[in-house]
Amino acid sequence: MKMLKILAWIIGILLVLFVVLILVAPVTMHVERTVAIKAPAPVVWEHIVKFEKFNEWNTWRKADPAAQYTTSGEDGTVGAVNSWKGEKIGEGKLEHLALEPYTSIRQRLTFVKPWQSEAAVFFKLEEAGGNTHVTWGFDAAYSRPMNVMGLFMEGALEKDFDEGLRNLKRIAEADTTQPE
Repeated sequence: MKMLKILAWIIGILLVLFVVLILVAPVTMHVERTVAIKAPAPVVWEHIVKFEKFNEWNTWRKADPAAQYTTSGEDGTVGAVNSWKGEKIGEGKLEHLALEPYTSIRQRLTFVKPWQSEAAVFFKLEEAGGNTHVTWGFDAAYSRPMNVMGLFMEGALEKDFDEGLRNLKRIAEADTTQPE
């Protein structure tokens, strides 16, 4: 009987903590990472705007090499969609909404599995002093209780963006050193 009381208290405390977490966790998430790349903006642009090239440096391809990717529409143009389906990375799509050549990209990210949600993704490019500064950002809103998920996703997303931008930097800088 004493053990049941202890167990009931533990469950009660965990339940109260979960409810508090739901109430205090933010309902929006913003992640933004930047890298300086020693390459002209047009070179960097091609690696971001073309889904075929984007899939070479983003970290999710490495996380689930068996995932299937398809591009619909004309790659690198407004309306083009990059869809994926994988055992580890789930299912979703990324669509170009607005493209300002060599300056900015706005995209809609739609997750289908393991849960349905949408987010806004953006890239900003600024060329200065022989470098192109690339900012990769993500904005999402989560209803309660899904907002708790954001607490755990933010750090992982920051890590993925940092690694992805390092990959982009390596690939784009290698493009500028190759003889034509």
